[in-house]
Amino acid sequence: MPTGLNGQARKVCVVGAGISGLRAAGLLVAAGFDVTVLEARDRIGGRVAQSSRLGLPVDLGASWIHGTKANPIIHLAEKAMSTTLACSDVRSICDSNGVWLSADTARGLYKKLWEILELAMHKSETEAEFLPDSAKMMDFYREELDRRCLEAEEPETYRNLMLQIVEMWGAFMGNDCETQGLKNLYLDAGLEGDNLFIASTYKDIVSDLRQQVSHHAAVHIDCEVTRITNRRMEGVEVEAADGFRDVFDDVVVTAPLGWLKRNENVFCPALTPEISTAIRSLGYGNLDRVFIKFPEAFWTAQDSNTNGYHGSESEKIRSPVFPIESIYLRPTYAAETNPAEWRQEIISFSGLPKQFSQPIIMFFAYGQWGRHITGLVRGMAQDCQEYYRILDDTFRPYYSKLPNYDPASSTCQPLEIMSTDWQNDKFAGFGSFTNLPAGSGDCFQHFEALRRGMGETRGVWFAGEHTSPLGGLGTVTGAYWSGEQVAKQIARRCNIDIDV
Repeated sequence: MPTGLNGQARKVCVVGAGISGLRAAGLLVAAGFDVTVLEARDRIGGRVAQSSRLGLPVDLGASWIHGTKANPIIHLAEKAMSTTLACSDVRSICDSNGVWLSADTARGLYKKLWEILELAMHKSETEAEFLPDSAKMMDFYREELDRRCLEAEEPETYRNLMLQIVEMWGAFMGNDCETQGLKNLYLDAGLEGDNLFIASTYKDIVSDLRQQVSHHAAVHIDCEVTRITNRRMEGVEVEAADGFRDVFDDVVVTAPLGWLKRNENVFCPALTPEISTAIRSLGYGNLDRVFIKFPEAFWTAQDSNTNGYHGSESEKIRSPVFPIESIYLRPTYAAETNPAEWRQEIISFSGLPKQFSQPIIMFFAYGQWGRHITGLVRGMAQDCQEYYRILDDTFRPYYSKLPNYDPASSTCQPLEIMSTDWQNDKFAGFGSFTNLPAGSGDCFQHFEALRRGMGETRGVWFAGEHTSPLGGLGTVTGAYWSGEQVAKQIARRCNIDIDV
């Protein structure tokens, strides 16, 4: 049993019961530490949460497993008997005039897009030390695209489509793709393999992680930490808004980067300059969701020849169900509600495995568009008529482009609408996940500073997707890895090896 300053079992406080906090707490409990978990919300899971308001549960936050190669979340999903669906190349793209490209055309353009992005990743990885901090991914993309346009049959059309499709990168960073830096882009590279959508949600995975903790650790919910103070040789004192106060040998802070940006004053003495610089320099994006439920999935009918859908007959036979993921390019047809022509991206829940299929279209809303959407209805009851009217007016230009839409049919009128607002959630740090905009400095050094924390000198450590090893930034996998990483660091100080 690892012992602390008082000769008893070494006490560790884990601040936050999200994925990283649960993983760290579970490993430390198993290694013999006396663990207390403090969670500010009235539930566990952090930015992983579900709602059943529209019927079957849906994920309000994280809903993907990013990459299948050497990804520990795959094992967790299998253990929890979760149902996943592979989503690789996008083959469903609606152009700026509201016409659907053929599946072959869409797939080909998407493949070419990733060829250029992979070149950008390679340049970032091999030349990072020579690239200026101001270098942007999109500048590289445009240069490479111009070169390829010389070989295109219709160069202007090709260039226009490729410049619009690349805007999908904004969903990966929760901001406008024009803000993405090139110098640190390699740090955002994900794991190899398909991206898996978790049809059954993350609920069972989180439940399994909690089981590893709840029977052997003290878990406090509705317990918002307000102060973390080093008491010289007396350990680290943690205070919470509900009156909780205790002293620990080690404290693991798993609060999101966005929370850290607004709450450096919680730490006494102040954070080290390296950690403070890292927190202030890294970006933090926003990604919200709007779920629209219909009486039935009118867009999945076999006869999908309406609205300019150009898929071949053979494609319809092979894929009779509307694709899971679709992209709308800059819409010129929604000037009244979207004059800036922000692009859209949707997930069709009707294409999920039968037991999880629902007549729901989910829209992603991020960056400026996300801030605009959440601001329109913030503070409104989600079952009130005005909330429904505003969001229906806003998103009708897009769902009306789906196959078989008929404005006179009740089947095509939404029954209910639900939206998230992570941007107004202080415990989420008023956002969703870490990103790497131009002007961030040397992000490798920033991540190293956060991963080291102040554990060796002050017993204060950090975990979360913003401290992930390479391949996990901004993902559940990264959060999980970071929990393992910090647990190993703490155990190693007590000459204990944690084998995962």
